[in-house]
Amino acid sequence: MSTVDNERNVQINKLLQIDDKVRALLSRKLTEYAICHFANLSPYSLSFGKEQYGKPKLLSHPKLFFSVSHCDSWIVCAVDEKPIGLDIEKIENFDSDTLEFFCSTSECETIKASEWPELQYYKYWTIKESMLKLVGAGLFANPRKVIVCPLNNSVIKVNFENKDWMGESIVTDDGYVLSAVNTSNISKAILVSPDVFYE
Repeated sequence: MSTVDNERNVQINKLLQIDDKVRALLSRKLTEYAICHFANLSPYSLSFGKEQYGKPKLLSHPKLFFSVSHCDSWIVCAVDEKPIGLDIEKIENFDSDTLEFFCSTSECETIKASEWPELQYYKYWTIKESMLKLVGAGLFANPRKVIVCPLNNSVIKVNFENKDWMGESIVTDDGYVLSAVNTSNISKAILVSPDVFYE
């Protein structure tokens, strides 16, 4: 805790569950690790802030962008020189009544007709969430306005407010969907083991 800024310290201390505190702290440390690994920076040179709707940003290096997501024991972070959004969710049963909340009619039909509707559902969900995180809109924007057009198994074209973006979805071996949206194809993924991370 002594290695994170005061604002993050306050946020972590407000959390009631110890698991949530640990996840929030590890999320910040993974973000620092990813940024420093990507841009060859010292963690001591980093300072963080927030944009209008609460999207985290790097105050010390405004030309670097990052996005963080976590689900259960997974914590993921993406870093780039262009805005990026990232989301991870576990593939599980879903309530079909929620489809119309965030999907267009054609997207609903694609999900329902899929051989594995749960996978398709979470691919759409994570891509849309990633897009809204990228633009910093979060829950303030309508997810139905994010149009998802799969190009192949993993690469996806995303349209939001008449602008095209590129996205990518992968499925982990333990049944999670990880998606990212950027202005170009996602270039490189690194899985960091706890041993390497804690060094």
